[in-house]
Amino acid sequence: MSGAFEGDLIRPLGLVTLYFGYAEAQVNLLLSMLQECGVAVVVSPIAPLGQRLKEFASVAAGFPESSAAEVLGLLEESKVLIEQRNELVHASILAKGRVIPNDPARVEFRVTPDQLTDLAERAFNWKERLNAAVQLRLLPALRERSSRGT
Repeated sequence: MSGAFEGDLIRPLGLVTLYFGYAEAQVNLLLSMLQECGVAVVVSPIAPLGQRLKEFASVAAGFPESSAAEVLGLLEESKVLIEQRNELVHASILAKGRVIPNDPARVEFRVTPDQLTDLAERAFNWKERLNAAVQLRLLPALRERSSRGT
C-alpha cells in the first residue's frame, strides 16, 4: 500500500467485503446450476453464506462422484474464511488495527492492512477453485450420471 492510504484499513476491508460478495454470488450460481441438473437444493439465495454452504455440502455428500470429495473439501475450507470475515465485520475496528469484538467473550486483537488483503485474496481464490471444481468436474459427472439414467 502506498501514498495517502499507507496503513489504511478501509480499502483492504472493502476488498474483503467485495470479494466475499463475489463468492456469495458464485455460490448462488452454482446452486442454481445444480438445480438445473436435477439436484434439489433448498436454501434461500439470501440466507447467510454459511447456511447456503452447509446445504450445498449436505447435497454434495450424497454424490458418488470423486469430484464431490473435492467440492466437500472446498466447502469445509470455507468455514475458516467465513469465521475470519465474520470476526472482522461484526466487530469495531479502530485506529492502528485494533479490533474489539462485539461478543464480550472474545478477546481484542489487531489486524493489519496486509492481513485484510490476504483474507480478501484467499476468499477470491477459494471462490475460483470452488467454481472450477463444480463447473469442470462435478457438473459434468452429474450430467453423465443423468444421461446414463442412474
